[in-house]
Amino acid sequence: MISFFLTVVMMAGVGVASRAIAGSKVNIDYDSESFEQEISQGDIRVRVDYRAGEQMDDRQLYYILYYQDEAQLQDTPEYPMMRGEVRFQDLDNNGPPEVIVETYTGGAHCCTVHQIYRWTGREFEEFSLGPADGGGGRFQDLDNDGDLEFLTFDGGFLYRFSSYAGSFPPSRILSLGDSGFEDVTREYPQRLRSHAQEMRSVVEERDYEINGVLAGYVAQKILLDEFEEAWAFMLEHYDRQEDWGLDIYNEDGEVIGQHPDFPTALRAFLVESGYLED
Repeated sequence: MISFFLTVVMMAGVGVASRAIAGSKVNIDYDSESFEQEISQGDIRVRVDYRAGEQMDDRQLYYILYYQDEAQLQDTPEYPMMRGEVRFQDLDNNGPPEVIVETYTGGAHCCTVHQIYRWTGREFEEFSLGPADGGGGRFQDLDNDGDLEFLTFDGGFLYRFSSYAGSFPPSRILSLGDSGFEDVTREYPQRLRSHAQEMRSVVEERDYEINGVLAGYVAQKILLDEFEEAWAFMLEHYDRQEDWGLDIYNEDGEVIGQHPDFPTALRAFLVESGYLED
């Protein structure tokens, strides 16, 4: 596969700007012209080959990962790309940086994909985050230990009980461990509590689409082991006239019934999503 990729790069060389190795990041915007560029950090080098096109489906991004100048892996994003970025970032604080390929498909809200490549000493392991709504999430060191956590949200709550703008999904925090990304959300209660308080404030201040916020709020409080308090707050504040999210679907996506009210629909969804036991 690597030799085939190199052949593609050589054949497509006409009219392509070639960029020297510089820095640790490659940016691709919606109006970027075709180019080839290499970036390196330590023993890891990435060769990026971007082919522009008028239509998003015509745009192609190829890249090869090298370790000590030996080609180890080639790949290309699975999804159409409007813009993207290839960069180095040491996510697990172990010395060799990870290679992160972030791509955005465009559209009103969707979607961002993060492909992460980690050198194991023998090969590059690949992990994928997404496709996720909007920006998909960001890496941040929450506890100042050198390891970067991935801050994102549970996208299953978007549109579930309100419009996109009315939704307020609960937090999800991931960390790169030995076996890949692990859910460590509950290990950061202070951040979860701050997010929950923001949700509660929105409910208290807003007089429309509050069920979409309350759904996320109850889930967020479950992550803090404070379900009963959140459920009581939801029962006091939910919109009894709103029927968004009450339909019941079968496996084929067909409506086969309707929940009698929002609390019943929310409980069923929280069980389905793993926040509550049946």
